[in-house]
Amino acid sequence: MTPPRDGRTLPVLSGVLLALAHPPVELLLPAFVGLVPLLVFIAERPEGPAGRWAAIRAGALTGVLYFGIQLYWVAVALTLYSALAVPAYLGLVAILALLTAGFGGAVHWSRERLGLPVAVAAVLFWTALEWVQGHAGDLAMPWLGLGAALAPFPTLAGAADLVGSRGLTAWVAGVNGLVATAFLRRRRGRPVGGVLAAIAVVLAGPAAYGVARDAMLETRPAARVAVVQPNIPEELKLDPAVAVDTSLSALTALTAGIDEPVDLVVWPEVAVPTRLEGDDSMIARIRALARDVGAPILVGAYGGVPIGAALEDAPTASFNSALLIAPDGPRGRYDKRRLVPFVERVPFIDPAWLGSGRLGGLGRGTGKPVLTAGEAAGFGTLICYESIFGDLSAGYRRDGADFLVNITNDAWFGRDTWYGRTTGLWQHPAHTVLRAVENRVGVARAANTGVSMFVDPRGRVYAATPLFQPAVRVETVYTTDEPTLYTRWGDWLATLLTALAALLLLAAAVSRPRSPSPLAPEP
Repeated sequence: MTPPRDGRTLPVLSGVLLALAHPPVELLLPAFVGLVPLLVFIAERPEGPAGRWAAIRAGALTGVLYFGIQLYWVAVALTLYSALAVPAYLGLVAILALLTAGFGGAVHWSRERLGLPVAVAAVLFWTALEWVQGHAGDLAMPWLGLGAALAPFPTLAGAADLVGSRGLTAWVAGVNGLVATAFLRRRRGRPVGGVLAAIAVVLAGPAAYGVARDAMLETRPAARVAVVQPNIPEELKLDPAVAVDTSLSALTALTAGIDEPVDLVVWPEVAVPTRLEGDDSMIARIRALARDVGAPILVGAYGGVPIGAALEDAPTASFNSALLIAPDGPRGRYDKRRLVPFVERVPFIDPAWLGSGRLGGLGRGTGKPVLTAGEAAGFGTLICYESIFGDLSAGYRRDGADFLVNITNDAWFGRDTWYGRTTGLWQHPAHTVLRAVENRVGVARAANTGVSMFVDPRGRVYAATPLFQPAVRVETVYTTDEPTLYTRWGDWLATLLTALAALLLLAAAVSRPRSPSPLAPEP
């Protein structure tokens, strides 16, 4: 079920270009032209079911390549965790390819029925695609959208503090649409000067805002934070007989070596792979370490008791948790709310049905406490891939967090050998840059095998660790005092554009085709 043989090149080219726009390749140009071949193909299909069906198949082919290349690490990385790794990868790519197929059909149909310019259609329907991708319940996977391709170029991404990452998607999609318009007009022998001027203006506006933002943004120190990277191999973490002792020994040795004042020490996700509630000796050991270093320690571990419940009320399912343990005892806990589909939670299934196993049966947290580092600075915790959900970070900021902490175990993204490293090792941390820019807030990231790093409110990465090496980084995390438009209003632009896209599709459904002739050229 592919486009006509003579038309497959353009959708394939789009899929490859879009994949090249993201880490670890990080090429800027493909982000702004990656959709152009697909849009040109769709715009040149004739009206009627045959043309629309070709547009749908082209969108699906682009999606299979784009998401298949971008997310191949799912099949590789999750093999250690779940027998569903390959089916999950294939299913995920298929679902996302259905969305791009819908994009192709929507662009063609809206042009046929309403005469919608290709640039407008690109903005509306690609933004709506990503909005749906991020609001699919247990299957939500907003991994590296089109706007997130700007993460390696944080100055260009500055407008995210107004419109969020999906707002950047609308911008980039609009440029793609205008470039496609210029190409179509030139192919038909029509003047392109006006379109080229529009491209220049659309490109320059948000870019100029980003430059001005960088120059004028006032930041202040929030806290002195140490991130600890123990580099525990995944095969050891999955071995119950040695996992806890091995992890805690490595973490203790690295933490004890911190020889300067800090307000907070951050350990990675599930750094101590056991339930800490009720284990007084384990908590006492961590308290003593916190006393020696003079700061509370944020410990990734499993939570077994819902916050506020008695110990005997522990459910069958565990939580993926972060516990703040100070010299005088535990100060708070956060339970992960966004769980990795098929690995931490089987979608749409109550974890209690899966027994006591943690894989696929973790409970979903319900609170989002702002924990405290030092005397005053508050921080919000993002566990693992929660960093890809912009609403979580904005919620913390609205609740008073001065900075964000992302704890993760990226060991399952690959191995130390060069051929064992998947692109997920670079794709995952890129999201924290967008969270920093959106909320003008600093981020401290502690990853088991790396990359551990800090991000300032401008989106600039500093003190990044090498992969697969034990490391400690002590740095100041910075913040700002004024909430951004995105912090206050969230995904307002993407939601508005998605609603408009839905209304236009409804209008197209009740309208008649403008004519039986081929689609009109771009004005």
